[in-house]
Amino acid sequence: MGNIIDLIKENMLFANMTIDEIKMVLNCSKAVVLDFHDNQVIFEKDDKIKKMGIVIEGQLNLVSQKYNGTRVIVTTLEKNDLFGEALAFSTLQESPYDLVSSGNSKALIIPHSIFFTMCRENCDFHKTLIGNMLAILSDKIVMLNNKMNILNAETLKGRISVYLLSLHKKTNSIIFDMPMKRQELAEFLNVKRPSLSRELSNMQQEGIIDVYRSTVKIKNIERLKELAD
Repeated sequence: MGNIIDLIKENMLFANMTIDEIKMVLNCSKAVVLDFHDNQVIFEKDDKIKKMGIVIEGQLNLVSQKYNGTRVIVTTLEKNDLFGEALAFSTLQESPYDLVSSGNSKALIIPHSIFFTMCRENCDFHKTLIGNMLAILSDKIVMLNNKMNILNAETLKGRISVYLLSLHKKTNSIIFDMPMKRQELAEFLNVKRPSLSRELSNMQQEGIIDVYRSTVKIKNIERLKELAD
């Protein structure tokens, strides 16, 4: 687990904890590392979830599937992101989404029981661990509110603008890479891929942005803000 600890020690779950304490968490919880292949379903909607995980390599998508079969990416999880943590303190253990690997990936799996069962050693780090988890859950609520803000935009151009401005704020740059593939972004914005590509092209022709593959350059940030309102 030594190499894994080097990868996860900056995760918020382990804030204010020493390397030895992180090792104790992994030992007490009987955490394991699992590999997933492209498009592998890690868990499905309505599955009972009793474990959480941290992405070690690759990307995972939380996917909502409508009754007509349409898939919508709720969020994309990248290296050091958590999944399954929202159900740790919930009275409802059923997952509201599918979790699917995007390409080959690897994750550290930690049972939820670590938050409720004191180990034989009566470790002092449990309070810190629980406090960290509550902070993470609060941040997740804020993230979901941001997702709602994107989807509440009246037009596709408005959704794109809100999304690009969020990346601009996150990177503090007018040039950045979109973390999702074009199809994944279309699903995230709840539109068809051709519609997304057409609108990005229109925004480029209007001199608002430049797009080259996954790289975006904001050329007219004031216009982008107008569209986002």
